Amino acid sequence: MRLPPPRVPPAASAAFGAAFGPRVLPGTYTIKLTKDTATFTTQLVLVPDPRATHSQAERQSALDLALKIKGTLGDMTFAVERMNGVRQALDDRAGRLPASDAVTKRLRAASAAVDVMRKKIVATKEGGMITGEERLRENLTDLYSNLVFYDGGPSQTQIERADAVARELGDVQRDFDAWTTRELAGINAALRGKKLEPIAVMSRQGWEATSQ
Repeated sequence: MRLPPPRVPPAASAAFGAAFGPRVLPGTYTIKLTKDTATFTTQLVLVPDPRATHSQAERQSALDLALKIKGTLGDMTFAVERMNGVRQALDDRAGRLPASDAVTKRLRAASAAVDVMRKKIVATKEGGMITGEERLRENLTDLYSNLVFYDGGPSQTQIERADAVARELGDVQRDFDAWTTRELAGINAALRGKKLEPIAVMSRQGWEATSQ
C-alpha cells in the first residue's frame, strides 16, 4: 500500500529507510490485473487502523511532506550523478596522459574540486554515524524514513528541516554550476589541444531519459 520509493544518491552506506515509498492514504482504489490480453479490475477500500488516533489531515500532511522530500532526493541524485559523470570524465582523460603533463595535473585538481562539492551531499566513508560523517543525503533519508513509517503528521521541526536541506542542496548545485561555467571551457580547450574528447555536463533531460 505504498507509492514507488525515491531515488537516492549512491554513497558509502545504504539508505535502508528510503527503500520504501510513502504510504497511500485511506480511500477507494482500483486494482488491475492483466493476464495475456485479458484485464481484470476491482475496487479496494483501504481503511485506517481503527486503533489509530491520527486524523486524515495529519496523514495528508505527512504524505505531502514525504512526496516533497522524495522530489528533493531525486534532485540530489541528479546532482550527485552529474558530478560523478564529470569526475569520471576528468579522471579518464587524465589517465590517457603522462602523469607529469601539466594538463594531467589540471585534470586531477579539477576532479578533486568536484569531489569536494560531492562530499557536501553524500557521506563517502563507511560507518555512517560511527564515523560522524553524515551529509545532506543521510540527514534527508533519515527524515524521510521517520515520516513514512509513522501514521501521524509531521512536526514543525521536520517541515523546517526538509526545507533547510533543500536550500543547502541548492547552494551546492549552484556552486557546481558556477564551477563548470568558470572552469570547463578552459579544461576542454586544453583537452582539444591534446586530441582528447571534451567533457560535457549531463542535462536533467538526458538524465531522466536514461534513468527510467
